[in-house]
Amino acid sequence: MSATVALGRSMLLIRRVLLVRWVALAVGWAAAAVAGPAEDAVLFSKASDGHAAAVLELLDKGADVNARGDNGATALIAASGNGHLTVAQVLLAKGAEINANNNDGVTALMVASVADHLDIVQALLAKGADINAKEKKGGTTALMVASLEGHLDIVQALLAKGADVNAKATDGSTPLMFAALGHDDAIAQLLPSSPSSKDDRLDIVQALLAKGAEVDAKQEHGMTALMAASFKGHLDVVQALLAKGADVNAKASDGTTALDAAAQGGHADIRAVLVQAHALDKALPGTGSHPKLVCRPAYYGIAPGATQPAQHPAGCEFVR
Repeated sequence: MSATVALGRSMLLIRRVLLVRWVALAVGWAAAAVAGPAEDAVLFSKASDGHAAAVLELLDKGADVNARGDNGATALIAASGNGHLTVAQVLLAKGAEINANNNDGVTALMVASVADHLDIVQALLAKGADINAKEKKGGTTALMVASLEGHLDIVQALLAKGADVNAKATDGSTPLMFAALGHDDAIAQLLPSSPSSKDDRLDIVQALLAKGAEVDAKQEHGMTALMAASFKGHLDVVQALLAKGADVNAKASDGTTALDAAAQGGHADIRAVLVQAHALDKALPGTGSHPKLVCRPAYYGIAPGATQPAQHPAGCEFVR
């Protein structure tokens, strides 16, 4: 990807990759092929579609409650991602492995969290679901993705049960960073559940900070929550982070600051707030040019000629 690609497009790419990955697991592969007896395949289908009575009947006839689809997903993962509480409860009562994960390490709690199914999240937590489990490729947790998607109730439920507020993804990103990136309606509408019309981004940021989120944590290239919020134009989040003592002059690995990010995003109001908080303007002399965040492409899906989904996580860094 060219170094001239705007930071906004790069952030959108990261968000789109995350969203497609999780929604595909929760919904798109619900009818994945199941090896073994025919009853197991039917069980997976009925669980995905929410037919609790049929699921119970199949289990009573000997269907394997933990049978896996060809991507490793179980009936519980499919039911949880599709919001079928009664089916999930039936499966759990019949011995479904609550922390079973698919080939990418994704669990029922993760898909329920990203799809905003609070009742299922609560049911899984009550049964002892691993709240800090990480998927294998990106190292993201249920709290990270719920924070990114703007699901306040899910975030609160996870925090109340002890979710690690400072957990780090593979690239070092934290739940606070995901929350600071915020909610994009155009992409969120792809979720299997309808997103709330209320913008809960600030409330999520405050909830994470109240639980001890590290305000100046950096991902692998030095980006902070303040930089992310500054670029995305989230003035209320910027103010909340500054009020919690965020370092207004924190630098990424190449020296980029929140002021640079605000300039790249075209947010004069945030630049004014940052300057008032004593941010130093380091635009390149005589150019007014600020660094840009560039992300290498990430892909999740079935490549041409392949038979199985492949995943390659995105990576980002600031360049001048």
